[in-house]
Amino acid sequence: MLGELSLDEIERVLESNVIGRIGCSGDNRIYVVPVTYVYENDSVIGHTAEGLKIELLRKNPACCFQVDEVQNISSWRSIIAWGRFEELKGEEAEKALAKLVEKLGPLMPNEDGQLARMGPISSSRVSTQRYNSIVYRIRLTEKTGRYER
Repeated sequence: MLGELSLDEIERVLESNVIGRIGCSGDNRIYVVPVTYVYENDSVIGHTAEGLKIELLRKNPACCFQVDEVQNISSWRSIIAWGRFEELKGEEAEKALAKLVEKLGPLMPNEDGQLARMGPISSSRVSTQRYNSIVYRIRLTEKTGRYER
């Protein structure tokens, strides 16, 4: 059975996941990229380094955000939301980064036994990108969701 998720179900999907996709556009191209995130108060909070995603979002802060939960091909939930990108600075960025570390830290692999992973709290990533690290928020203004069971 196919159906629409309620607003409460959409919120639960956003709150319970940590990997989503940002869709952005500019310079006659559309770019969709996976990101780790924390969801809070109708906003997606993330951390990244300089790159195409940030370049496009600075030029055009209107973007979309998408999250899937897939158990199998006939049992899934998917949401898409639209909003505006903004870079965070100073104390606001520090608080947002602390929220990312709190939620994502337990999910990071032990770097002693594995190659360093991309992620907001990877020690090698932070140390090598300290000076171009970007903390951002996407304030969501519209959300929709679908499911199949």
